[in-house]
Amino acid sequence: HIALAIYESYRLDTWSPLEILSLMKDYVTKMDHQSKMNLILEHPELGIKKGQQNNLTAHSKKEQTRAGLDNLSGTEYNLLSRLNKDYMNKFKFPFIIAVKGKTRSQILRQFKTRLNNSRQEEFNTACNEVEKIAGFRIQEIFNS
Repeated sequence: HIALAIYESYRLDTWSPLEILSLMKDYVTKMDHQSKMNLILEHPELGIKKGQQNNLTAHSKKEQTRAGLDNLSGTEYNLLSRLNKDYMNKFKFPFIIAVKGKTRSQILRQFKTRLNNSRQEEFNTACNEVEKIAGFRIQEIFNS
């Protein structure tokens, strides 16, 4: 949605990945609080139970697979499910983390740690993580 708005407003075919990412960051920075919240709310919960399909985008599925979150045992899935629920109950938006380059245990550790943050800290962290995700995906597009 943000990418489409930017694409429709600018001619990006001569821009570098860093220029596009900078443009996206500026765009998000200028968004009002509710628009940023809507962006955050578009993100899926983490974790896929072994044998189950879900509605992840191709990018999300690939990233979660690399982090080992695509084939969780029942016990692991239940833990992640509980953390997702606790987080959503506390903050009213999903836990967002750029999983690229992280292991399952690093992600779970971050999940547990960030549950202790304030709502404002987590809102800011979620916005930063969205920027990281965008950066990884832009880089991937330009490298392919």
